[in-house]
Amino acid sequence: MRQSRNPFSQRRSESIDNDSAFLNLFEPGILDILSESDWCDTVRPIRSAAGGGKTSLLRLFTPSVLLNLHARRNEEPLKDLHRKLCRLGAIDDDGPCLLGVLLMCGRNYALLQELDVDEARRKRLFFGLLNVRIILATLRAAMAMRQLSYPEDLDRLSVAPPESDLHLPGLTFPCPGSALHDWAADLEVRVCEMLDSFGPLPAEPLPGHDSLFSLALMRPEALTVDGRPVASRALLMMDDIHKLSAGQREALFQEVIELRSPTGVWIAERFEALTTSEMLSAGAGEGRDYAEPIVIESYWRKRYQAFEKYAMRIADRRVRSSTSIELEDFRPCVPSSLDGPEYAGRFQAAIDAIRERLARYSTRSEKYREWMDATASKTGSLEELATAWRTLEILIARMENRRQGYLFEDALPASELDDQSDSSVVNAAKLFLAKEFGLPYYYGAEVLARLASLNIQQLLGLSADIFEGLLSASLLGSALVLSPAEQHRVMKAAARSLWENIPRSVRHGREVRSLIDGIGRYAQWYTYQPTAPNDPGVAGSAIRMSEREELLAASRDGRRPQWSRLASALASGIAHNLIVPDLDYKCKNEYWMVLNLNRLLCVHYDLPLFYGLYKERPVATLYDWLDRPFEPARAKESFL
Repeated sequence: MRQSRNPFSQRRSESIDNDSAFLNLFEPGILDILSESDWCDTVRPIRSAAGGGKTSLLRLFTPSVLLNLHARRNEEPLKDLHRKLCRLGAIDDDGPCLLGVLLMCGRNYALLQELDVDEARRKRLFFGLLNVRIILATLRAAMAMRQLSYPEDLDRLSVAPPESDLHLPGLTFPCPGSALHDWAADLEVRVCEMLDSFGPLPAEPLPGHDSLFSLALMRPEALTVDGRPVASRALLMMDDIHKLSAGQREALFQEVIELRSPTGVWIAERFEALTTSEMLSAGAGEGRDYAEPIVIESYWRKRYQAFEKYAMRIADRRVRSSTSIELEDFRPCVPSSLDGPEYAGRFQAAIDAIRERLARYSTRSEKYREWMDATASKTGSLEELATAWRTLEILIARMENRRQGYLFEDALPASELDDQSDSSVVNAAKLFLAKEFGLPYYYGAEVLARLASLNIQQLLGLSADIFEGLLSASLLGSALVLSPAEQHRVMKAAARSLWENIPRSVRHGREVRSLIDGIGRYAQWYTYQPTAPNDPGVAGSAIRMSEREELLAASRDGRRPQWSRLASALASGIAHNLIVPDLDYKCKNEYWMVLNLNRLLCVHYDLPLFYGLYKERPVATLYDWLDRPFEPARAKESFL
C-alpha cells in the first residue's frame, strides 16, 4: 500500500491497494448489518450517502481479501472478523467458500443512452455490456479463488451452466474458461467500439442481449477447476449503480427481480440515484419483490451509540497503522476536559459576570435567596461552579417568564432548585457558557464520533484534520495531544468548509443550503432563548407526515411547483446526508417527519449535538426559507 504520513487521508476503499492493509483497517462492526439467514441468497439493494461504507463492505467478500484473511486468521486483530465471516458462511476452516464477484458500474454504461438508436436497442447493448463484464469479472474471481493466474490458467476452468437451453452464438457448453473469456472479451470490444464511434451505427443487428444470462454462469455448480467446484456459494456485488442512467437502473432492478436467480445479487448505490419520491418515502414500506434494502444510515440511526463506539475503533485502527508517529489509541489524543489553567480565567470571569447579573433579583425580593445561597455554597472545579451559576440563571429566567405579577411571592426552597437542575438544563448551561465566554464546546472523542453523523468518510475527514495537529506536535517534540481549543477550532473549520461546499457538491445545492440555513438559523435563535426551551437545544425541524405526503404528491404530478421545488431540495439534502430524516415520530398526538441537521452542520450554527430534539415549522415556512433568509422578527409567528 502507498504509505501516507496521515493514515486518515485514505478515505476510499479503492485507494487502499493492498489487501493486507485493507484488512488491518477494516472494522468488523459493520457486519452486524447483515442477516445471517439470507444475507447473500437474494437480490438486496445496499444504500447510503457517499462515504457510508458500501464499497468497503463489498470488497471484504472478494476472493483475494478472503484468502488473505484465512491466511492470517490466527492474528489477534483479525480473529473477530474471521469469526463473523465464519458465522455468515463466507469462510470456513479450509478457506473461502463464497465466490464474491465485484463489478464496478461506473464505466461507459450511461454513455449508451447517448447512442442514436431506439430505446430497445440501447437496452440490448446495456445488458450485453453488463453480461460480458459480469462474465469476465467472474472468471477473474474464480482464478483468484483457486490462486491461479488470470487469464493464463483459464483452461483449467470448466463452465457448464445448469440451464440446458442457454445458447450463445459462437459458444458450446460445457466449455473451458479460456473460450468463454475470448468470447466475452470480443463482444466487449465490439460494444465499446460503438461507444467510441463518431459516425452512424451500422445497419446490421447490434450486439447485445435481452437478459442477464450471466447470472446462470455464476452459479457454483456451473464452475469447476480441475473437476472441483470453485465455491459452494456465489454473490454478485454491483457497485456504483448510481452512475447508471435512471432508465438503466430501473431496467437492472426489474431484470434481476424477474430472473429470480439463486445467485445472490447486491446492488450498491448512493442515495442520489433515488428519485425525489423514493428519497422522501425512504423508510416506509421498503422491500417489494426483493429483500429489504440495507440502508446503512438507517441501521446506525437506531443504534447511534453503537456507531460512535464503532467509529472510535476505526480511528484506533488508523492510528496504529501510522508510520509517522507511534500510537495505540486515538482517544487520549483528544482530551475531553477543560480543567487546565488556560481556561480558569474564563470560567472565573463567567462566574463573576453571572453573579452580577443575578444580583438584581436578590435586591428585589427574597424569592430566589435560597437558590442563590445554595449555588454560592457549591464546591468543585471552576467549570462545575460556572455551570451551576449558568444553570441557576436559566431556571430563574424560566420562573420569571411565567410569573403572574403577584405582589407577594413565597421564597423558593433549595430543594426545588435541585429538582429542576436535571442533566438537560445543565447541558444547556454548558452550551450557553461556551457561546458567551468563548470556551471550547466541540472536543473529545465522544464528540468526534458524534460529529461523524453516521458517515465514515466524514469521520475520517475530521480525524485527518486532528491528526495533522498531532503531526505538528510531534515535529515540535510536544505531547501527542490536541487541546480542546484546537479541537474546537478544527471542528469549526471543517463545518464551515462543509457548509460552503454545498452549492458546488450537491444537486440543487443553492436551494439545499438555503433550506439548511433557514433550519440552522431558526434552531440557533430558538436554542439560545434565555429560558433554554427544549433544553439543551434543538438541532433540526419537523413537518407533519401529512405535509410530507403533499410534498410527495407534488414531486409526482408537478401540479404545485413550489412544493415540488421544496421536495427536490429536501430530497437532495437527505441524499447527501446533510439532512437526516426520522419518519413517523409521534409527538403532540400527531406524527412528524423530523429533519435533523448533519451533526457537523450543527457545529456551524453553534448547536448542541444531542439527538431527538427539534422545533417543528410549517412546510410553508420551509419553502419560504428557500428564497428569504430566516429573520428573528418573524420567528414568533404561529408554529402551526
